[in-house]
Amino acid sequence: MTFSRIFRLAALLLVPALLGNSPAFAAKKPADPAVMKAKVQIHGVGQGVRVTLADNSEARGLIVAIGDQSFTLKPGKSAHVRQIEFAQVTSVHRDRLSRGQKIGVGFGVFAAGVAIVAAVAANSLRPWN
Repeated sequence: MTFSRIFRLAALLLVPALLGNSPAFAAKKPADPAVMKAKVQIHGVGQGVRVTLADNSEARGLIVAIGDQSFTLKPGKSAHVRQIEFAQVTSVHRDRLSRGQKIGVGFGVFAAGVAIVAAVAANSLRPWN
């Protein structure tokens, strides 16, 4: 198989796969407020979170208080607090990477660097015909 045929075959496989990811499939379904309350409670008061709301906006900050229908978020170092209802929330994430995630990213970058250096070294040591 020649090099150009490999590119054509890859294009034939990639084009339908990329066209299948339309924005219609990406629409978020409304989340259950009880589930979102449980996720906020898992993080707990005083923890940094990143919350995605139903209007696709994002709020970041520290959880100050958790109520029955809503929770209070304090963004950054400002004194302003924001009350967010659980019905508006579509996802809750940790604001920062954990230590294990940072180690994983560092290892991945290191492994990619080693692979690139090995490929360059192998290519330069190969005798040319």
